Amino acid sequence: MKKQRIGATLLVGAMILSLTGCGSNKAKSYSKYVNLGEYKGIEYTMEIAEVTDEQVQSRLDSFVQGLKETEEVTDRAVKDGDIVNIDYTGTMDGEEFDGGSAEGYDLTIGSNSFINGFETGLIGHEIGEDVSLDLQFPDPYDSNPDLAGKDVNFAVKINSIKVENVPTLTDALVKDNTDYDTIDAYKESIRKDIEKQNKETAESNAKKDVFDKAVANSEITGYDEAEVKKLIDDEFNNFKQTAESYASYGYSYEDVLSMNGFTSEDALKEGITDYVKEYLNQKMVLYCIADAEGIKTTEEEIDKEIQEIMDTYSVKTKEEVIEYYGEEYFEVKVLTDKVMDLLMASAVQVDSTEEETTEAEGSSDEKDAE
Repeated sequence: MKKQRIGATLLVGAMILSLTGCGSNKAKSYSKYVNLGEYKGIEYTMEIAEVTDEQVQSRLDSFVQGLKETEEVTDRAVKDGDIVNIDYTGTMDGEEFDGGSAEGYDLTIGSNSFINGFETGLIGHEIGEDVSLDLQFPDPYDSNPDLAGKDVNFAVKINSIKVENVPTLTDALVKDNTDYDTIDAYKESIRKDIEKQNKETAESNAKKDVFDKAVANSEITGYDEAEVKKLIDDEFNNFKQTAESYASYGYSYEDVLSMNGFTSEDALKEGITDYVKEYLNQKMVLYCIADAEGIKTTEEEIDKEIQEIMDTYSVKTKEEVIEYYGEEYFEVKVLTDKVMDLLMASAVQVDSTEEETTEAEGSSDEKDAE
């Protein structure tokens, strides 16, 4: 199994890099770089999003779409909306070109999956018919700039025609495919499910807000340079491996850099360095709070976390889980949960207007001091 990469945040069950050294030793090594600020009594907001009728309807639509059935059509020509199974060969100046041919391809007419004129050119043709389409690639053509604006012929054979039949939403349909007897009962269950998700999201955001403020309140004076280097090297190597995997799709290393918002490899390394230091800020504060409060982990707690992963993903051995997540991922996961319980127990919930007022007053005080 591939080793898990560093996570964007340490917080609340996020995926994080395997760490080295036991918790107490790690805290001692970090303490020389961290001056803890206020981490108790932090104010936070809890904004739970309202459930909209549109969200409920979207879930209903997905439910009905999931029950659609495909039916083969044999007695008519191709129409808009049909799914046609085709063989096609593309040629330019009589020569086939890479990526221009396929067999047994299912194409939905009207999906605009192919260049202009391809799908509409099949409408009205029968099963078994050979169709010749003289077309032109668009200019520009982002999918393959080398083909932009060029003339092309596609020889297409229509193998079959299918249509998708979407059932009508009825009480009977709901009763046959859910644990509910009516549309209204099912809609209410959907609404409650979305409400639960929104509450969980709000709680997660609140925890992130509290922990971010605890980190911001602390003073970070430096880093273990060996750890920084290792994390940067790991992330850089992960990126390079990812870039190499894109090569088979025709993307160069520079393309992958650009797709990820980097203008050069130097910019990538700078971004990774910032990312690693942000991660270490969180990690060091976490360990130092745990040490200050006497928070520790036990083997039983760690084994329970490992077992949950094994049960969830049907992994047979503990060793496989540890190889993927790293030897101390689960120690830090348990530690994070315990520290967050401590922080949230003392944190103070305020409404958003109170927090905005407090921030505005703080900004005003800073200006007065200047």
